[in-house]
Amino acid sequence: MKNATIKTSDYLFMQFRTATPTLDQVCDIYYPHLSKAKRLEKVRNGEFPFFCFKLDTSQKAPYFVDIIDLAFVLEEKYKDQRDDFDNLN
Repeated sequence: MKNATIKTSDYLFMQFRTATPTLDQVCDIYYPHLSKAKRLEKVRNGEFPFFCFKLDTSQKAPYFVDIIDLAFVLEEKYKDQRDDFDNLN
């Protein structure tokens, strides 16, 4: 147990306390600059780098995000930015 590491998806699960947080919860943390209207516009146009889904067909039903998809996106974005930084230095 000394070599136990926490993965990004594990951290996100602890942060949101669910495997499928709402898009609003995710945006409040990772996209705070987007208004509610802009969030909905981006999700309708498929502009988020992760899959968003609804559990109901109602227009007012919230969108959800899978934390595995979100973790993958965060890790990939970090790697890309880290590579750019390393190449500049």
